[in-house]
Amino acid sequence: MTCAWAALNTNWPAQLQPGLIDEQPEILTVHKWITSMSVFAAWLDSRGVTRLCDVSSRDLSRYKSHVLDRTNSAEDKRRLLHVVRVVWGYRDALPEQHRLPSRRPWGTASTEDLVGVKRVQSPYNKTPRIDPVTMEALLAWALRMIEDFGPDIRDAAQEARLLLDGRHPATLAARDQFGRGRGSLEGRLAVYLTDLRRAGRGLPGTRRRKRHGGQLGVDHQHVARMVASTGPRVKPYDSLLLSMAEDYGLELESDAYFLGPITGTFQGAPWRDRPIGVREVNQLVRYLTAACFIVICYLSGMRSGEVLQLRRGCLREDEHRGLVLVGRRSKGSDHDPAPDPEETEERPWAVVGAVAPAVKMLESLSDAELLFPPSRQRITVRSRRKQSKPSGTMNDDIREFMGWVNTQFSGRDDPAIPPDPTKDIHAARFRRTLAYFVVRRPGGLAAAQAQYGHVRAKVTLGYAGDADTNWMEDLAVEELEMVSEQVDEDLRALDDGEHVSGPSAQEYQHRVRKSAAVFTGRVVIQANNARRILSSKHPDIHHGLAMTCVWRYETAGCREEREAAGLDVRGPDEPLCRTTCTNLAYTDRDIENKKRELARHEAAAADPLSPGPLRDREAAKAAQARAVIATHELGRRGNSWQEPGTERLDGAQTS
Repeated sequence: MTCAWAALNTNWPAQLQPGLIDEQPEILTVHKWITSMSVFAAWLDSRGVTRLCDVSSRDLSRYKSHVLDRTNSAEDKRRLLHVVRVVWGYRDALPEQHRLPSRRPWGTASTEDLVGVKRVQSPYNKTPRIDPVTMEALLAWALRMIEDFGPDIRDAAQEARLLLDGRHPATLAARDQFGRGRGSLEGRLAVYLTDLRRAGRGLPGTRRRKRHGGQLGVDHQHVARMVASTGPRVKPYDSLLLSMAEDYGLELESDAYFLGPITGTFQGAPWRDRPIGVREVNQLVRYLTAACFIVICYLSGMRSGEVLQLRRGCLREDEHRGLVLVGRRSKGSDHDPAPDPEETEERPWAVVGAVAPAVKMLESLSDAELLFPPSRQRITVRSRRKQSKPSGTMNDDIREFMGWVNTQFSGRDDPAIPPDPTKDIHAARFRRTLAYFVVRRPGGLAAAQAQYGHVRAKVTLGYAGDADTNWMEDLAVEELEMVSEQVDEDLRALDDGEHVSGPSAQEYQHRVRKSAAVFTGRVVIQANNARRILSSKHPDIHHGLAMTCVWRYETAGCREEREAAGLDVRGPDEPLCRTTCTNLAYTDRDIENKKRELARHEAAAADPLSPGPLRDREAAKAAQARAVIATHELGRRGNSWQEPGTERLDGAQTS
């Protein structure tokens, strides 16, 4: 039990989990350890060993033989041996009499090797991605929470601190009005209830504890602050307050809705119809903190432990005026965790602009050094140890934030944040999901379109000379999976008779069929293999909006502007794509999108309220789209490709 206590109150030992910093095992994990420890303890007791410090290496060897001779499953045997190493790993946190020998039990062999069973390790990250529909809604609501509701919640939290400290203007005014015994308490209460009626608010209430019945009652503490008294003195007037409230036409509210005003909006109206409650505000701060965590964790690609360890002042600019978060490293083969948390090495992460408001909001919520302190209201054991909020608690806060959004803002039929069909949301899934989006939507998430290419390039090149190899493996595997799926989809479309037009139509078909032969049936067992295949076998076919680029550097029309600006050219740049580029091809799927694009341009060109130059520009875009569609249909009947025009696909003129 002493070891279990140490596990619940100290960080993971580096000998057990070198990849985790400032983290502790979950209670369920410790419970499983205790079950396995009891087997070890019973065996020691049967041999007359009553103290762990008396256990010898020979005893450990005999215990291993005892475990291996049991009829349990191989997994049970592995757990029984693993828990001994757990006890050894925590030896520095245990009293002298509870420490196993200093040498690692049974050497460097893994517990799988000791029991003679090899675990089949998947080459892919088993962490499930968050469903795109869920993730996009969750991110949108997290951003809205920070930008629209966050300032109100932050100001309410600051106001609540002043109220509890007796420095709020309202409490100071009450002292001036009622201080030094001026007026009876009953008279003060009557004045206060008159003010509540004038302000259109009810009598402040609070939910009693379950042992007191759990009923809604008067919030004596808050009422006392407003009449320059104390809670114990106001409490005897409980019945009188309720009677007076009824006479004044005041309802007993579920909180002291006092903190405001409400300036944020939702769908053109205030996001709530009354001030924030004194007891409610701490819960809203938790939701706001969870929203900030979602934005930072998801849009940075950092691990949850690394995000939780961020400190005040972590948001900086690099030499190119790009945003970076400077934090503490968590995981990686080259990471040697320092015994002192303050000495753990730092590294930067390139981030997009949407992360900045989240960091600034967290810095404004309190004076704590950590952006995610274990508590913003009181000093805790973790606070004294300069530890952050546990990841398990943050996962709970994220789920509660989603529940609050769905309760407060869902429509009649659809939840504001749809549930993920796979499992509950937890922090480890954000990084995996971002890898998916970066690969499949480079430059295409939320309002950070241009920045994602910047982030990915910096990671790829080893930002600050210190690349995150695990993140690179995620990207490589995700990209290979995406390319394989894309090739399979393209091949099926061709086999089903899809027509392809454009100057690179033949090259498109050649690459699709050649790549299908490369990827079909191939098994990738390492991320290095994924990178090698991508570098040598990538078809370089990029599906854009109503067009497809069959990339060739030598003939790329978009590279000239990038090279003229001194920028690297590593692939197509859709905003700079030109309609005369010989890398273009148009599939039937592209033409369907082109028809919808044509309808939008025609509507804009016919808009009588639009300025003449804009209507002319839209008419030119419509003509260009019609030419592409007409040429595609002519090609379907056997005619050759005709160049549709000479302009960039974003509508800018080219020389």
